[in-house]
Amino acid sequence: MNWGHSIILVFIIFAAGIITLVTKSMQTRIDMVTNDYYAEELKFQQVIDGQRNAGGLSSPVSVSQQGNLVLITFPEELRNIPAKGQVHFYRPSDSRHDFTTPLTIDAEGKITVPGEHLRKGNYHVKLQWEQGGAAYFQETEIFIR
Repeated sequence: MNWGHSIILVFIIFAAGIITLVTKSMQTRIDMVTNDYYAEELKFQQVIDGQRNAGGLSSPVSVSQQGNLVLITFPEELRNIPAKGQVHFYRPSDSRHDFTTPLTIDAEGKITVPGEHLRKGNYHVKLQWEQGGAAYFQETEIFIR
């Protein structure tokens, strides 16, 4: 084998490597935080105001897992006040497992979310609600076991 054959062999291996990388990169799934990114960015001031309002509460809204349920508990001062809003479960690794549920607080100031929608892994729980004339926003990370 002479140097000409070696150069051709190196070129063929290099070309095969590049073709493999291009093929794998085209098959990789890329999830965005939101499909409507720019419209969400325009509403960001509302998120900042909601975070400031939520920071003024006596304690933050707690999010925990109990068995196959996710339990969201509101502080004492928000109980028995009608609220409207939503709870968004955002999974950074796979947007196919994201879901949103309406905010329905029971008399004890709790929301119970069944775990059938949730897969094992990391979630960002985004709570957005209006209560008593004020808008609130809180984002909490939880790992589902």
